[in-house]
Amino acid sequence: MRHLILCDFDGTISMRDMGYELLSTFARGNWEEIDRQYREGQIGSREAYGQIAGMFEGTPEEVESFILERSLIDPFFGKFHDYCLRRGIDLKVVSDGFDIYISRLLEYHGLHHIPFFSNRISYKGEGGIHMEHPYVSGDCGLCGTCKRAILREERPYYDLITYIGNGYSDRCAAQEADGVYAKEVLFEHCIRAGIDCTYFDHLGEVVDDLSKKTKGVIFDLDGTIIDSYEAIYIGLAQVFNHFSVPLFPFQELGQYLGGSLEEILKPFFAPHEIEEAKHIFRNKYRDIYLDKTSLLEGAREIIEELSRQSIRLAVASNKSGKFCRELLSHLGIDGFFSAIRGGGDAVRPKPFPDLVNAAVMDLDLHPNEVVMVGDTVEDIRAGKAAGIDVYAIGNGYHPLERLIPERPRRILRELGDLPRVLRAG
Repeated sequence: MRHLILCDFDGTISMRDMGYELLSTFARGNWEEIDRQYREGQIGSREAYGQIAGMFEGTPEEVESFILERSLIDPFFGKFHDYCLRRGIDLKVVSDGFDIYISRLLEYHGLHHIPFFSNRISYKGEGGIHMEHPYVSGDCGLCGTCKRAILREERPYYDLITYIGNGYSDRCAAQEADGVYAKEVLFEHCIRAGIDCTYFDHLGEVVDDLSKKTKGVIFDLDGTIIDSYEAIYIGLAQVFNHFSVPLFPFQELGQYLGGSLEEILKPFFAPHEIEEAKHIFRNKYRDIYLDKTSLLEGAREIIEELSRQSIRLAVASNKSGKFCRELLSHLGIDGFFSAIRGGGDAVRPKPFPDLVNAAVMDLDLHPNEVVMVGDTVEDIRAGKAAGIDVYAIGNGYHPLERLIPERPRRILRELGDLPRVLRAG
């Protein structure tokens, strides 16, 4: 299979946005206002560059010295480059930045053989510069380098094109790539636009993900594979009624879920009332939870499919371990799980990693071979603390606005996306 990786430069290979730093150092006048208009989408990068070019004051010697002093390449870029060579993956750099620092930095790190596409800068004398845009597109012309047009030109020669980036100029290419690794602006854009993407902090994580063979999945329960809204709300209603405290509307329940029962109760009751409140809730919940809980649509089929793929399954939930095991037995799916861990089965609940660590050990797998699937901030934090990748469910208890800042490895639109994502990996 012919595989191409198109990789952004500024903020992706280079840890700093060298184009921005060049302009902030050598441009005079009100260039920041032009940059603001670009970042807010009022103008494209090509127009911004055209206005700023006349403000640039720097000699070739000054710029060369600045590039070498300020450059900071992703420390895992060498590992990433070597991985591509070993796997026969073609690597090309696409940038809306400038050739004067891309070529210099690739050469400095012994990687001058990597092809790159970018805007060009030439010096006019007395510190002035001239900008050229050899890869601008006639479709819209907003970006100096149209990365989508480059991807389309490469498409006939490859079976698979993966895109890696972080910023505004990466958005169009990400829409047409077969796989996307994203961070910062691009990650949030992809999630909100419904574009499948994998989050990364550095290129070492891209290598790890490309190499990853998932052998185990640890599921959260509530909001991930079961619907227990009604049972939980009835239990809380019993508690609030006992203490004569007004209960929030049912539709607001999701924002309070994810943590332990104690964490749910804390905002509403005094410390000395918490233990009694927990006791009242559990007594009521015990009476109704089997009848008032159901599997989410498609959950059984997904669990069965993963089992057929010989993926080991476990549960790590803040719900009482006793309730978890009885509930999954009642629903007829307990036999699919190698381990079912819940509250009381570890020292601390999520977001601490204890339950997840225990589940990983139960699966007898390395953390790199396991993913955590959940729908709350607590799930993401627990999985990360345990050193495993987290795939968050975007239509569960916590909305995207809460999930995105936590930067899970993936945010799936729904649980049904999981088998496809695991097969693609």
